[in-house]
Amino acid sequence: MAPSKKGWQMIVIVSVLVALCLISVVLRVVARLRRRVGFGVDDYLNMVSMVLLIAMLVELVLWCAIGGNGAHVLDLSPETLMNYWKIFLANQFTYFVLCPCIKISIICFYRRVFATPKFQKVTFGLNCLIAAWGTGIFLACAGQCRPLRAYWDHSIEGSCFDAQEFIIVNQAFNVFIDFVILVLPIPMIWNLHRAWQDKLALNGVFALGTFVCFASIYRIVVLFWISPTDPTFTVYQATLWTHVEPAVGLICSNLPIIRGLFPALKLKSSRNGTGPAYINTDYTNSLFVSKSSPRSPDVEFIKMYNAQVESKSQGHLGDDLHPRIINVQTDISILPGNDSTTRLNH
Repeated sequence: MAPSKKGWQMIVIVSVLVALCLISVVLRVVARLRRRVGFGVDDYLNMVSMVLLIAMLVELVLWCAIGGNGAHVLDLSPETLMNYWKIFLANQFTYFVLCPCIKISIICFYRRVFATPKFQKVTFGLNCLIAAWGTGIFLACAGQCRPLRAYWDHSIEGSCFDAQEFIIVNQAFNVFIDFVILVLPIPMIWNLHRAWQDKLALNGVFALGTFVCFASIYRIVVLFWISPTDPTFTVYQATLWTHVEPAVGLICSNLPIIRGLFPALKLKSSRNGTGPAYINTDYTNSLFVSKSSPRSPDVEFIKMYNAQVESKSQGHLGDDLHPRIINVQTDISILPGNDSTTRLNH
């Protein structure tokens, strides 16, 4: 059967979002290659998330084409209804893997930027929590019906727990983690040795994830709009926001990196009036220094070269922390019958 009017709307909207995600991932890769930065865990998880998002789009097309998503349940055949529940289950599995991948990718990006020991421990524990929760939800999804076939084949006797409550509980956890991820870098940014305007600009970059928090909360709301008497028609909003939430999250995770490709979009630094407020993520072990890490060797380095740092007219935020290279050349001349002489040229 052909997709319904609502089905076509969902396919078009989600296709545009997935296309934007693909563009952002490609730009992220280009930014890494252009700056000659090695790929990290955050980049690989980002690519995996892109593949999973495309898989969800394929599932959506099938869901609308052969599963009757967006059509009234009374207009569907038993075979179409069976396809509807099969694809619904497959969509849940993909979503339960996709969301943890995006969240862990963002946190791994934070770990590349802020390398203080305390922050590293907190983010490592948070990643373990997200991975453990994602694994548990995935296994619970596989066991929500006994036998699992009873989920899509209602002619089989089986026992299933409330799928709506199950999804809402998982979504509540996602909302909590989204807010944690949103506020996690704020203390680190405000402890940086930069002007407050620079810190505000950096907070603005990370605050783009606010919409992800809104999408997570709104998805809980639309889950209550699904009617058990006509689920295929009333699932429209829930289906749409199930795709919007991870898509926006993936785009937001790429923006801090791809901004380096567009110098015109960089904000001016208040310290010298010309330097852009830009996050340098070139190194896996970041050289960002905060007040919370007084023993960091970079602190002494900044003190030593404070005059040079203050006098720079241009540079990215974080570039002033790059170590200076001093070349020392040693020439040794040995003359017969004479003592060895050594000349050091600096």
